[in-house]
Amino acid sequence: MPVQFSCNACKKKFKAADKFAGKTIPCPSCKFPLIVPALPVEVSLPQPSVKTKSQAEQDIEAMAALALEEPKQQETEVSQLIQFECTFCDEKVSFTLDLGGKQAPCPSCRRILKIPMPAVVNKNGPDWKKQPDKRPSGALRKEEPELEGTWNSTMDTVSRDALLEAGAIVEEFEPLTRAEKIKRLVLVMALLIFGSLGFFYWSSYRGKVNEDAQIAKIELNIKSGELVNSPGEIKAVLLAGVASYRLSDSADVSAPKIKKILQSALASLDKASSFVEKDFALLELCKSIIELGGGKDDVRDNKKLKWDEVQKFLKTPFESFTIPEFKLLALKDATTSFVAAGEVDRAVAFASQVLSGASLAKDKKIDEQSDFFAVVGLELFKAQKLDSVKQILETIRNRYTSSPSTPVSPFAAAFFTLADKDKPLPFAYAKDSNNDADLLCLLCVNLIEDKLDSLLGSANFKNFDSVLRLNLLTKVAFLASILGKDIPILKEELNRIISEGVMPNLDSVQSYLFLSVISPSLKVSSDSWIKTADKVPQALKDFKLIKSRFLMASFLAKEDISPAILDDANKMEPVSLSKSLAYRHIGMNPKNFTWFKASLDKASEPEKSFGYVGIALSADRNLKKR
Repeated sequence: MPVQFSCNACKKKFKAADKFAGKTIPCPSCKFPLIVPALPVEVSLPQPSVKTKSQAEQDIEAMAALALEEPKQQETEVSQLIQFECTFCDEKVSFTLDLGGKQAPCPSCRRILKIPMPAVVNKNGPDWKKQPDKRPSGALRKEEPELEGTWNSTMDTVSRDALLEAGAIVEEFEPLTRAEKIKRLVLVMALLIFGSLGFFYWSSYRGKVNEDAQIAKIELNIKSGELVNSPGEIKAVLLAGVASYRLSDSADVSAPKIKKILQSALASLDKASSFVEKDFALLELCKSIIELGGGKDDVRDNKKLKWDEVQKFLKTPFESFTIPEFKLLALKDATTSFVAAGEVDRAVAFASQVLSGASLAKDKKIDEQSDFFAVVGLELFKAQKLDSVKQILETIRNRYTSSPSTPVSPFAAAFFTLADKDKPLPFAYAKDSNNDADLLCLLCVNLIEDKLDSLLGSANFKNFDSVLRLNLLTKVAFLASILGKDIPILKEELNRIISEGVMPNLDSVQSYLFLSVISPSLKVSSDSWIKTADKVPQALKDFKLIKSRFLMASFLAKEDISPAILDDANKMEPVSLSKSLAYRHIGMNPKNFTWFKASLDKASEPEKSFGYVGIALSADRNLKKR
């Protein structure tokens, strides 16, 4: 049956044989390419039929099996023509595949068109990743969120993070510049410094709280606890330590309250065990009282007292000394403290105040007042306070001018030789005499002139009586400690005389006691003091306390403070000021905190309280320094 069709260009009708159906032929009239239509397909419709229930169920099972069946790859027939609508006349036009991408006239409106490229058809079947879901509509679908960076059925590539995590690739970093390295180093150092400071202040605050609690406990024990019946010197020195601790900037205790603490300490000395223990306690109290003085700002804030008030208060303990050498030592320490605080004029005024009205015994061979003024002058000369030095020189010279019969002063002789060497001494002494006072003046002047070796090394000096040598060396040793002179022959003679332990009378005992105080600055050996302690006459009153004092000097001569040193401290008399001060001395060394605190838990009173006072004072002073 021939196929009828018309030309799209010239509109003429034609007939073609069946064999040309679906093919492209030229128009017999205009020669325009024509597509012969395909033969019509006859479709037979299925006849409706009535399904039984069993057949419906079979259909459902067939549909389910079909849904689970893998789709078959189907070959897609490639179209031989490019069909599209003309953009000018909207007529549907067809072109052969070889004209794809080229230009040709529209068969209807004759305008030039650009023919699109033919579509690429996949002959291998559909993409398995994009298969439609053919499960029954009622089937459960598990829909979970996909993990980021993973390789699943919907991703074509794997993320960089997943590859890095799996170790498939290695991340490369650009090298740091010099500036970046310095910046990071500074940042690390800053973090370390701030971290260390934070830890330091936290630990300091924690330690401060513990120390405050211990000091408060000690005060309570003195008033109504274990220490209420302790000797007067023990209470006095403990209260002096408490007062020194309360004077710290961080303590919330006013200076007037601290003054009351020190007044209570002075009052407790009325019940001291002996005059020796009392004088040692007075030395400690004088140091604490001087600490009360301060400048205008501290006085306004109630942290310190006016210096006038301190000077008046300080005179009370000075009037209570029994041993003159101890009073002289306290005056020297007070002068040093006044000079350090910038109160130079007050040092001279206080010396005059202490010495005013003091009577001189008729049997004295040495003028004590001139000695006292000379010691103050030597301290001022060391500090190069020359105007005040001239004032002291004039005071001593006027004393001898107004009273020519005044006994000689060995310290004044040394002071004038040092500070006013161009002028003669205000008094004369015999340089070839065996008189005690003249010998002492000669020794002091030789110390200033660095000629002490010849005299101390002479056979004449070694043949002197032991008691005389002891008295001479005590004075010279004190002068050397003031000037800070380290003289080997003097140290040798001191060790010899101390080892001899010559104590026929109370004066010689007092000389040894005075040497025990200044011994650390003279570097007397520990063994020398142990020998002296063994030679203290048992007939002496307060024999055990005096022996403990010498053991204390031996204790202080040891430089290495280790746990074994507690054995030396425990050899001293229990409930003595010497043993208590030994415990305080150990506590004031920060290196001992760990093991010493553990030892204090087993210690008895008052040594335990003295140890905690030493720890508190040391921690407070170290905190201020830092």
